[in-house]
Amino acid sequence: MFSAQCIDTLLRLLPQPAVDPSVYPGITLIRSDSTTPCTAIIYQPVFYIVIQGQKMSLLAGETYRYDSGRFLASSVPLPMEGMVTRASAREPYLAIKLDVDSRVIMELLQELPELVPAQDASRGVCVCPVSKPLVEAVERLVASLADPQRRRVLTPMLVREILFYGLLSPQGAQLAAFVTRDRHHQRIARVIRHIQENFDQPLDVNALASVASMSQSGLHQHFKAVTNASPLQYIKAIRLHRAHQLVAGEHKSVSEAAWQVGYQSVSQFSREYKRLFGQPPSQARALSQ
Repeated sequence: MFSAQCIDTLLRLLPQPAVDPSVYPGITLIRSDSTTPCTAIIYQPVFYIVIQGQKMSLLAGETYRYDSGRFLASSVPLPMEGMVTRASAREPYLAIKLDVDSRVIMELLQELPELVPAQDASRGVCVCPVSKPLVEAVERLVASLADPQRRRVLTPMLVREILFYGLLSPQGAQLAAFVTRDRHHQRIARVIRHIQENFDQPLDVNALASVASMSQSGLHQHFKAVTNASPLQYIKAIRLHRAHQLVAGEHKSVSEAAWQVGYQSVSQFSREYKRLFGQPPSQARALSQ
């Protein structure tokens, strides 16, 4: 699907396996020379485009597979699990992750009046086919990233072009719905932002329903349609992912991490952490030091 020249340029940008967010703001380059175990992570709104190899992501039991012919688009923050399923030293897994700016999507929608956002609440993540124009735009983006002058001038325009072609995909109406006012998608996106900003505080379904201007039953129905989880399940997942960053990345104590993400019981926190990550937080902290 992608040209040998594009792959060679990415290999020069990533001479070793890495996850590199430094090449340009909002763009992350990824290389893996082997398959990877399933890892829990929060997927922020992104276009995740695989140049070579294959990846699989899970959302509460649902499976999303994507490769050079299909890209993954996430329109709201979602706690998922992901693993590289095809990679080798001879043919490394290569991917580009583009942060999605809702303001750019809104601007593009103003130029696409014929694109009608989806009416019914739908998943906040989807796999979309990679069109030939999108491939060509991605290849120009990769070439621009390898040249400092072109990177400064052309990259913002090329990212915008890639988002444009994403909106023209069969799932474009689904992506557009999350930035359109007064729709269930946009209300659920507002609740998700509220949870992201206040997960360390006490949160209940009644308060979240008020944020969404919905009944509790309506919130539960539409929230699950978008995230495949109830609001309380989503809150727990967000807290545990943040706690994982604290113990494994910032070397906080288990009790400190538990308090910082809103748990009142360290033992409950440890049980739920182990259930999600497969090991107790104390072990994750020790292995990271």
